[in-house]
Formats: sequence, C-alpha cells, structure tokens
Amino acid sequence: MIKRIKGIWEFKYLIYNLVLRDLKVKYKGTTLGFLWSLLNPLLMLAVYTVVFKYLMDPKVENFTIFLFSALLPWTFLSSAVAMGAGSITDNGNLVKKVYFPREVLPLSVVLVNLFHFFLTFLVLIPALLFFHIRPGFAFLFLAVIIFFQTLFVLGIALIFSALNVYYRDIKHLLEVLLQLWFWVTPIIWPITLFPIKYRALAYLNPFTVFVTAYRDVILKNRIPGILTIAGVMVLGVLVFLLGALVFQKKQRRFAEEI
Repeated sequence: MIKRIKGIWEFKYLIYNLVLRDLKVKYKGTTLGFLWSLLNPLLMLAVYTVVFKYLMDPKVENFTIFLFSALLPWTFLSSAVAMGAGSITDNGNLVKKVYFPREVLPLSVVLVNLFHFFLTFLVLIPALLFFHIRPGFAFLFLAVIIFFQTLFVLGIALIFSALNVYYRDIKHLLEVLLQLWFWVTPIIWPITLFPIKYRALAYLNPFTVFVTAYRDVILKNRIPGILTIAGVMVLGVLVFLLGALVFQKKQRRFAEEI
C-alpha cells in the first residue's frame, strides 16, 4: 500500500492537471463560474427548508443549520461517488495509451468535489453568523472529520469506478442507491425520531456517524464524543483500504475491458 501511494505521489502533477481540467470544463462558457458551486447548495437548502420546516414542521430547533450541516457533506459524497464511478471509462483513451497509476482518475474526481465542498463554507460561515451561531474552537475539528470523510468517499469511488469498467449498469444503479441512501440518512430528519431502543439501528448506516460529527461541531459547537470520533476514523480508513484492495485486483484488465 505504501509503495502504491508513493507511486501515485510521483504523478502529483498529473493529478493537479486533471483537477484543473475538470474545473475548467465544468464552468467553461458559464457567466457565474465557481458561483454555481455556491448557488446549488443554497437552492437545495431553500427548497428543503421551505418543504420540511414550514410545510411538514419537523420541530427541530435551528432547522436551517441542522439541515445545512449534513446536506453539504452529503453533497460532497454523492457528487464525488457519482462522478467517480465513470472516471475510468470516461478516460478510456488515456488508460489505453499512457501508463500511470489508475487510482489517479477517481482521486482527481474526489479532489474536484472536495474543492467545491470547501467553497460551500463561504456560504456556511455567514449562515452561522446570521442564525447567531458563532464558530468556536471546536470548529477546527472539522479538518479531522473532512480528512476521514475524504478517505471514506475515495474508498467508495475506487470500488465503483473499478466495477463500472466490467459492469456498465453500475453507474446507473448507483444513482438509485444514492437516492435511497440519502433518505435513510438523518439529513432532513432528526435521529431522535427513532425510538431509543431502536436508535442504534440508525448507526448501521455508515454515513450517520459523519452526520453526527458534523452536527456536533457546526450546530452544537462542541467536539464530537469519543465513539463518534472513533467511528469516523475507523470507517474512513477501513472503507479506503477496502476500495484500494478492490481497485488493485480489478485494474489489471481495465485496458482490455474498455
């Protein structure tokens, strides 16, 4: 694994150029450019806030920030995984003609979406101040959560990008799975809706622990508990290692299958 990571690091300039290319292509010809990265979560936030706060009334204090603190990291995950699934097949010519660690392709997609995720903090921080929530010392702990979420997201992207080479339906199936995953994750509904004796079942969803960690820091302005921190770290590392293992085994026949 260490040898593989060193090999990927040697192609850091390729990663940089791929990230830069994807950013330029995405906003090429648009008037607002990177502002679309801010408008998209803002529009989603506005729609969900109106529907669930004013029409369905979930009785959650400070619902807008409650929603924002989970919706932003979810958007990072879903966009990176959806785009990452096609990262190998969409770059078939590059895979066939040039040698480089194939992990570079899904990694570059994850980094593009991580960049967009960071941009959304330009909206999050003013929103916190508007709702009289002052980021404290615990806010610095977001760096730890984001790091392990990035490992988690990269692991999933590695798995689906490799499988999509052999089974092209994977990319379409993933769209359905991500929608289902969204609704079973406590993003727009509080985990307190579960009866106490069944609440542990909610944590069978691996993204629930990340949502809990983000809300502890952003909404409650406190460092997450030991179990939450441990869950974030363990899930991030394990899913990354699983993704790397699956990718390593499947990549040998990428050029043939593409």
